[in-house]
Amino acid sequence: MRAAIDKAGPLDYATREYLMLTAFAIAGYEESFRIHAERAVKRGLSKAAMQQAVLVPFGATTAMLPVVRALDWIDDAFAKYAPEIHKVTAPDGVVIGAARSGDGPPLLLVHGASSERSRWRAVMPAVGTRFTVFAMDRRGRGASTDAKEYNLEREVADVAAMVDSIGDPVDVLAHSYGAICALEATRVTRNMRRLVLYEPPILVEGTAEDAALFEGTIAEIEGRLARDERAGALESFFTRNLRMSEAEIARVRTQPSWPARLALAHTLPRELREARRYRFDAARFRDYRIPTLLMLGGDSPPRHQQASRLLQSALAGSKLAVLAGHKHVAMDTGTDVFTATVLDFFARN
Repeated sequence: MRAAIDKAGPLDYATREYLMLTAFAIAGYEESFRIHAERAVKRGLSKAAMQQAVLVPFGATTAMLPVVRALDWIDDAFAKYAPEIHKVTAPDGVVIGAARSGDGPPLLLVHGASSERSRWRAVMPAVGTRFTVFAMDRRGRGASTDAKEYNLEREVADVAAMVDSIGDPVDVLAHSYGAICALEATRVTRNMRRLVLYEPPILVEGTAEDAALFEGTIAEIEGRLARDERAGALESFFTRNLRMSEAEIARVRTQPSWPARLALAHTLPRELREARRYRFDAARFRDYRIPTLLMLGGDSPPRHQQASRLLQSALAGSKLAVLAGHKHVAMDTGTDVFTATVLDFFARN
């Protein structure tokens, strides 16, 4: 396996680690597997992705002895090195978990669609030195459970419940669909201190994407999911919804979070439908007083620019920061400028 990896050329850390876990699981090399599993946990690779690396070569069955053993070894690694999980029960009974780390005033991170808490891994070294970070898994992924019924209002209640459970006034950094959830949560909780919203996908009346085109995107994603083409479903989302180039998608594929994104692809249609249904009502935010930073990629599609400027005009005292040369994932493509912008806002407000 090592020879094959070397022959294939440079591979990112996550890909190499998943391949090694697969090889050691097949061979039954317990000691080597445990060493690599513990290393992967320490480096922030997700449990779902590690399990998938083991299940795929065996045809996704848990009945075979090598799989049973390997899954147990993964459980042991996470029990030994996994971060502390702060949990709260949402109003509908769903349990929402957030990985707690760092030291300082509380900061809640709320991820967007097709991802989970590991999507913030690039910014954690910077924010973890100044805040006690609660990296939340939205419902249906990671440390959080799910419910049969789904709508945006439940996700909003999840964010509010997490904020209230922390105790002290909480700063919140939220991305994409998670940013809509966080924004609406300001109407539910009084414990949000400051808020950073990075490109919430709000459709602006009169300039919104054609409904038929949007539904066509959802239909294409659902069709690929029905054929178990999870990678294809994600690529449809990235190209049609986020307007990402092939090079940008290739970059996402190399990130440690890619296997977790594959595992979560089925959550895309429900979240896209709720984002399509949502309309920002400025009248409901007339008394808004939370210091807010709106982050926008300088090269992001016009609809993100329109949404950010709509919020800037409606949220009293809000500020807009444009990240030149970046789009919807600046925490990955421009980590330093992204974290510097966030930390500067918190330092000044």
